[in-house]
Order: sequence, then C-alpha cells, then structure tokens
Amino acid sequence: MSRQIQIRRGSAAENDAFTGAIGEVTMDTTNKTLRVHDGATAGGTKLAKQSEIPDLASADYVVESQLPTANNNYTWYRKYKSGWVEMGGQITVSSSSGETVSLPIEMADAYYQVYTHILDDTQSGYVFEVQIRQRTVSSFHAREIASYNDSQWVSGYVFEWFAMGVAA
Repeated sequence: MSRQIQIRRGSAAENDAFTGAIGEVTMDTTNKTLRVHDGATAGGTKLAKQSEIPDLASADYVVESQLPTANNNYTWYRKYKSGWVEMGGQITVSSSSGETVSLPIEMADAYYQVYTHILDDTQSGYVFEVQIRQRTVSSFHAREIASYNDSQWVSGYVFEWFAMGVAA
C-alpha cells in the first residue's frame, strides 16, 4: 500500500499571515504554488512555477571566464554564449618600440575595440594616449604617444587594456 503525504495548505491570504518553521513547506491554494519557510518571514518564500521562469534559450550568459591574478599578468575575460567576449589586463612598458599584447581569447576578425589607460600618470605635463599600430585577431601592438609629439615609452609604466568583440 502506498503512503500519502499531505502538507499544510491554505489561501494566499492565509499563507501571507503564516510564519512556518525552518524548512517547512506550505501550499498556496490560490496561486497553486509552494512556499518555503525560514522560521522568521511571514508568508515564506514563494517558489516559481515553470510558466514563470524566463526562457533561457534566448538569454546570453557567460559560458567561460578567467579571473585576473598575478600568475596570469592580471588578464581576465568573459566569453558569452553568443560569442561576444570582453577581456582585459595590464602591460608594463619595457620597449621603446611598443608592446604587443596577446589576447587570451582569439577574436573572429580584426574589427574589435581596444581601450587603454595608463595607471601611473604621475609625470606632470604629459598627457598619454596609446596608438594601436597593428591589430591581428590574436593580439594588438600599442605605442605610447605623449602630448608634446614626443613618441617615447617610459620604462616601467603600467597600462590597463580592455578589448571587446566577437570571439573566433
């Protein structure tokens, strides 16, 4: 013989006024849903019905990521289900001809956006920008240009970079 289990039940108004024990489940007969109680919240927490859950098939969400650490040169990325990717990191200037940044995720083509920012702008009188000299689907090459038409790299400067576009 099978056993029947019956849980506490009542209308939405009755459930709203009820504070159940920790872990207790009640049924809301008005809305045909369950509520989970924590011993303190009147009405408990309403559980969603399947018809109330959005369709995730059309949602874009992160499918792969990397957090920045000292071991990966503070490089991070987020790759989405759609193929969109956002990534960034830091580079330290060490060459007068510029720096090449290898992207952690290869891009679909060379039509992606790159933004940079100098972290150490303590030299007064200089406004730094970074000119992208060459961009491939797996890297970009940046060269610093100072505001006085003085194309030079100052050894030891640290740049943050950010790139976004469609992954390969």
